[in-house]
Amino acid sequence: MLKIYISVLAIILVGTASFGQEKDITSVAQKTMEMPKTDTSKKKWDLGGPMSINFSQTSFTNWAAGGQNSLGLAGVLSFHANYKDGKFLWLNDLELAYGFTEQQDLPLQKTTDQIEATSSVGYSIFDHVLATFLSNFQSQFAPGYTNTSDTVLLSKFMSPGYLVLSLGLNYKPNKDIMVFLSPASARLVFVEDQTLANEGSFGVTPAVRAANGEIITPGKNELTEFGAYMKTTYNHTFSKKVSVNSSLELFSNYLKDPQNIVVNWYGLIQIKVSKYLVVTFNYQTIYDNTVIIPIYKSVNGEEQKVGQGPRLQIKDILGAGLGFKL
Repeated sequence: MLKIYISVLAIILVGTASFGQEKDITSVAQKTMEMPKTDTSKKKWDLGGPMSINFSQTSFTNWAAGGQNSLGLAGVLSFHANYKDGKFLWLNDLELAYGFTEQQDLPLQKTTDQIEATSSVGYSIFDHVLATFLSNFQSQFAPGYTNTSDTVLLSKFMSPGYLVLSLGLNYKPNKDIMVFLSPASARLVFVEDQTLANEGSFGVTPAVRAANGEIITPGKNELTEFGAYMKTTYNHTFSKKVSVNSSLELFSNYLKDPQNIVVNWYGLIQIKVSKYLVVTFNYQTIYDNTVIIPIYKSVNGEEQKVGQGPRLQIKDILGAGLGFKL
C-alpha cells in the first residue's frame, strides 16, 4: 500500500513540474513574440549608378568613295555611395570616363578623359538643410595634345588637378537633388608637370627667365584661390529606361577677377534599349578664364597657331554599347 502512495505522489509531482515548465516555456515564447523587431526596411546605404562601354569600328576595302579604317572605345561610370543615419548624411559621387579612337596610319587619339570625385559630410539643422563640409577633386588619366600629329603636351594627370575644400549649406529635398552653397571655399590648382608649370599653364605663376630664355626661377606647381562655390547635382531614373546624371559647378575667386566665374557643367544620359544595350550621351561644358586655349588656323593645308586665349570648352559624345546598372 505504501508503494502505491509513493507511486501516485511521484506521478503528481512530475506532472506538476512538467506543467510548470510548459507554462514557463509558453510565457517565454509569448514575450519573445511581443518583443519589437528591428526594422530592416530602412537602408542606411544607397549604392548604385550607370556604367556603359561603347564601341565603334569602321573598315574599308577597295572602297571607291574613300575613307580610313578606325576603331573607337569609350567607357563611362557614374557611381554614388550615400549614407544616412538620423540627421547625419554622407554623400559620395564618382565620375570616371575614358575613350580613344585609332585611325589608320595615325597615332591613338583620346576622345574623353575625366576623373571627378566628390564627398560631403553634413548634419541636418533644418528640414532638408544640412551644415556641410564638401571636397571635390578633378583631373584626368592620360596626356593630352592639341591634335593627332602634335607632340606638344597640353595636359596630363595632375596637370591640371583641382581640389575644392568648402564649408557651407546643403539643400537636399530628396535623394535625387542636391544644391550646395558656400561663401568660403578654397580651390587648389595643381600643375605637377614642370614644363607646363614653367609656361604658367592653368593659371599658375610661370617661370622667370633670363634674356636668353634660361630659367632663373622655376614656375610654381600650385595655385591657391579663395572664393564662393556652388555645386548642384541631379540624378534620376525615368521609367527604368532613361537615367540622367548631371552636375553644375560655379566658382568665383575673391582674390583675383571675381567677375570671371569658373563654370563646369557635366551630364550623362543613358537610354536603355534592351537588357544590356544602351545609348549614351555624355556632355561637358567648361569655362575657366585662367585656362589659355591655343587658336589654330589652316594655312596652305596646314594647321598653324595664330593666337591663344580663354575659350568656352565644349565636349559631347554619343555612343551605343553595353550598359549596366550597378
